[in-house]
Amino acid sequence: MGDQKFVFESMQDAESIRKYLQAVMDGLGKGRLAVAAGDEPFVLQPAELLTFTVKARKRGGSGRLSLTISWRCPEEDAPKAGETLKIEV
Repeated sequence: MGDQKFVFESMQDAESIRKYLQAVMDGLGKGRLAVAAGDEPFVLQPAELLTFTVKARKRGGSGRLSLTISWRCPEEDAPKAGETLKIEV
């Protein structure tokens, strides 16, 4: 299967981001994450063992926190093109 990519970026208040993070936690618990923006659905099925990376940085008057959750998918468990993926809040 070829590479598939979903990207969404916007300015949000802290409460909105907290709700998205809660939806991610719920999806990890269910073994299925669905994200969508407009007509671009994307579904992920996290494995049982995940790699969790946290990076934090302060520079000048700005800060950054990056969270990465990754896993390896057996080819038969990889998401199929056209499946619907949303993060539900």
